[in-house]
Amino acid sequence: MDIVELSRLLENIIRVGTIHSVDHVECRVRVQTGKLITDWLRWLETRAGNTTTWNPPTVGEQCIVLSPSDEIAQGLVIYGAPSQIIDTPSHDPAKHVIRYPDGTTLTYDHAAGLHQASYPDGASISYHHPSSALQATGIATALVQAATSITLDTPLTHITGQCVIDDLLTYGNGIAGTGGSNKNVIAGDFTHTDGNLSSNGVVLHSHTHTGVYPGGSNTGEPS
Repeated sequence: MDIVELSRLLENIIRVGTIHSVDHVECRVRVQTGKLITDWLRWLETRAGNTTTWNPPTVGEQCIVLSPSDEIAQGLVIYGAPSQIIDTPSHDPAKHVIRYPDGTTLTYDHAAGLHQASYPDGASISYHHPSSALQATGIATALVQAATSITLDTPLTHITGQCVIDDLLTYGNGIAGTGGSNKNVIAGDFTHTDGNLSSNGVVLHSHTHTGVYPGGSNTGEPS
């Protein structure tokens, strides 16, 4: 084998290029490397065994074509190489970041122990449990545990079903609602410490009764 043939062979074994087009149904891509546009080639996913992943390459993404025995037609495409055209979403060595085309960004900072999720306007989150018992009742169960606290920074949190709180309920800007088909019931002592407590427009601690003569007797119990 002469030097020219050996050079061509080595060049074809590993070639750098960019994704030219993507076939999502067949899981194949064509790669532009220099003036050459390859035939449809397989790409390398993260996992393809008992665990499977789906994160297809996109047009313009930099990649490498590995071609066993100099056969580009049998090449395997490894994608995900950052470039000046498509940069990484972070340059912080302490962060693992995933950014999606709509702007959604998932970040875990292992130095600070902080997980963050940022979503664009109009995005939604759905949790589904596929077990037959949950499908039969239409209930999905999710358990969220936090070492100290969870903060929901949103203008409105809407709960469509019942809400059960086992410990103290604290609110800071008033409470409003209706009894619906159920009566409002509080078991145990109820203490009011500040402001006015009123019922149907009557302030309970300051209202007076007319037609009462002063004396040493007590009034009867409320009826």
